[in-house]
Amino acid sequence: MSFIFRCATLFLLGLLLISIGCNDVADVQARPESSAVPGVEEPHADPVTEATDHPKLSEQEKLTLVNRMRPAVDKFCGDCHSTSPPESSTIEEWIDEVDQGFMLYQTSGRTDLEVPDRDDVLKFFQYQAPEKLILTNGIAGYPQSPVPFERITADYPDNRPPGITHIQWIDLGIKPTSALVYCDIGTGAVKAHWPSESGRPTVRLGTVLQPVHVAPCDLDRDGKMDLVIADIGEFNANESDLGQIVWLHRSSKSSTESANAQNDDKFEKTVLLDGLSRLADVRPADFDGDGDIDLLVAAFGWRTTGKIFLMRNENRFDEGVPQFTVETVDDRHGPIHVPPIDLNNDGHLDFIALFGQEHERVEAFLNDGDGNFNSELLWAAPNPAYGSSGIQLADLDGDGDVDVLYTNGDSFDRGAKPHHSVQWLENEGSYPWKHHPLINMPGAMAAQAADFDGDGDLDVIATSLLVGDSQKQVDAVDSSSIVLLLQTSKGEFTPTKIEAKSHQHLALRTADFDGDGKLDVAVGNFLRNGPKDQPDLILLYNAGE
Repeated sequence: MSFIFRCATLFLLGLLLISIGCNDVADVQARPESSAVPGVEEPHADPVTEATDHPKLSEQEKLTLVNRMRPAVDKFCGDCHSTSPPESSTIEEWIDEVDQGFMLYQTSGRTDLEVPDRDDVLKFFQYQAPEKLILTNGIAGYPQSPVPFERITADYPDNRPPGITHIQWIDLGIKPTSALVYCDIGTGAVKAHWPSESGRPTVRLGTVLQPVHVAPCDLDRDGKMDLVIADIGEFNANESDLGQIVWLHRSSKSSTESANAQNDDKFEKTVLLDGLSRLADVRPADFDGDGDIDLLVAAFGWRTTGKIFLMRNENRFDEGVPQFTVETVDDRHGPIHVPPIDLNNDGHLDFIALFGQEHERVEAFLNDGDGNFNSELLWAAPNPAYGSSGIQLADLDGDGDVDVLYTNGDSFDRGAKPHHSVQWLENEGSYPWKHHPLINMPGAMAAQAADFDGDGDLDVIATSLLVGDSQKQVDAVDSSSIVLLLQTSKGEFTPTKIEAKSHQHLALRTADFDGDGKLDVAVGNFLRNGPKDQPDLILLYNAGE
């Protein structure tokens, strides 16, 4: 077992593993030395430990303990990931997080680290932690978006509430116009909605277990658009092996039979690879330059499973099914997105990867031309529980190269945090990239760049997903669940409100749905335990001039 893999199994102090982003990025910022930062209250005078009754200490005695323990905590907790900022969790939350860290070290099989005293470690974090987190600082009262949108809903009649995890805009070749193709883990369905069709019909293309990503490609080279699905298998965090890569392809009936039976718009399901850990992403592209389509897969996993791997197309078929060999590209768990791009303009497809879990970083993987990759760090978060949730590649500053639009707002396990946000990683031509915070947004799950106001530069639209107490706290103010950040000057963004107090959106897609030359928006509802009458999609038609 490699050192990297052993490190990856450790989710030490201050880290509660996320489920996904569904979800879960070089200038590493210094950890604040004080808890007096935006979004947190001052530390409580009497930390809660449940394990030990601590006598009351003076502030000077607390400071002495913190300074004494800092080297030991940094060495132990920071061996495989950055040490968690104490102010990132509450006094009460640190009890479980510290205990989990010690448990994971004990079960890892490692004995090479000097283990500090558990109670002193807990005091170190609690003495610097707030009693509660304040999520609402600076997020309320945005002005209404100056770009008007007409709101329409799209749905497919089901008996379960929607759990929309991914949306694409794809020309399936079935109808004259493109469709919104989307994944619904509530029903396991992959669906398509044609906004321009009369009655705005929605159809079910296929059913898997729990689809989280859909990508178009013509995998069998028959001239018809296929779909490749990343099926997470089990959405909740565990080490399950139910993940699978599924190929939805056009009916294999003869053209005459297909035409007579009107089956040309039907899809058949073929499992290309199963027995996988929890999947997050799949990207079809020719990574080895041999003319066929390979599949790059991000298996998020959980604590001991997960990796990035390449399904290399063997350029042969077995009973009409393309055959692949599987090669591990990176054995760390927690990859969320792996969008391909020729980053260094050498003619070979590279990709950029977002890692969650304790890694919390964005890396570029550079292709040598044969499908072998070397990585470069673009940016690393200052917190191993940062809550990375997604990336999109876009030239935000219009300088001709690709940047990264990044969100961290996964609140499935740890709840929302004041540091959840939308961020921009600027490509300045060397590594690492320059980090720009754009907006604080608790529960930020998705962001897309597009020119919504027609002024020639890229704006940003972002959505959030909150549950439980986090949602109640944020909803207590005039909080925006869909935010439009208008780029008012190069690299400067002003937040405006499109929707308020409806923090139930995990997926987002922008495109011109009605062909009027203006960019529209599709937002997915994620309400696994909510009311069944909620629509799958909210369509926001750009009604600007």
